[in-house]
Amino acid sequence: MAVASKLVINIEVDDRSVLFPDGKFLSHITLHEDETPEGGEAVRMEGVFHFNESRLGPEIASLEIEDARELARSILDAVFQGRTQHVLSQTTKVAVVFNPNGFVLRFGEGSALRELFIGSPAIIRLAQGILRMTDRLSAMPAH
Repeated sequence: MAVASKLVINIEVDDRSVLFPDGKFLSHITLHEDETPEGGEAVRMEGVFHFNESRLGPEIASLEIEDARELARSILDAVFQGRTQHVLSQTTKVAVVFNPNGFVLRFGEGSALRELFIGSPAIIRLAQGILRMTDRLSAMPAH
């Protein structure tokens, strides 16, 4: 019996990509297939850091498929409309903050807040990667 391989999408970012509150510069963002606590499918975003001597975990966020798809749409809206966008659901709170020199993706709130500073070309690649992953996770199973 063949086992379906898990897809990992590797997105190259530029030298202006930083994850806070840890203050880690990123070289890449990876997207993985993940599972929600209820057993559904999700998209997990992780950072690949230039340095991490403190050994902090790489997770940026894990989003249910529809929330991930909505995030990609909000990223593209923010880029093309030049204004801040939001993704709000029962399980997700994300802001895509537009700035003239780039974007800040704000995942969560309070002590769980993760902020990803990212430039314009890299954020388009991130949206494309998210849409590719959601397309895969939404595909009908093979017979």
